[in-house]
Amino acid sequence: MTCATPDRELLRQLADIPEVSLSGFSVREGLAGTGVTVMKGRNYFGSWRAVDKQLVWVPANLTEPGHIVETVEEAVRHTLLLILKSIQSPGSTPPRALAS
Repeated sequence: MTCATPDRELLRQLADIPEVSLSGFSVREGLAGTGVTVMKGRNYFGSWRAVDKQLVWVPANLTEPGHIVETVEEAVRHTLLLILKSIQSPGSTPPRALAS
C-alpha cells in the first residue's frame, strides 16, 4: 500500500474543509497533474508544489513572498490564513452566506 504524496494529501485535506468553498475558494490538482492549485472564484490565487520533502507556496501575485513548509498540516494552516486574509481585505467580495 502506497502513501499519498504530500500534495495529494494537501488537496484531500483542503477539499474536506467546507469553509474553503464557502469563502469563495476552491482547490484542485495542478495542471501538470501534480501540486495543488488554489482558485479564488475563477481567478488563480496560488499553488502548492512538493519539492523533495517540503511543500512550496507560489502566490499568484509574484510580488508577495512565497512560503516553504515541512508538513501538510503547516500547508493547510498557511492556506487557511491566506484565505482569511484575502476575505478580510478591503474591497474583497464578502463570503457567501450559509443556507438556513
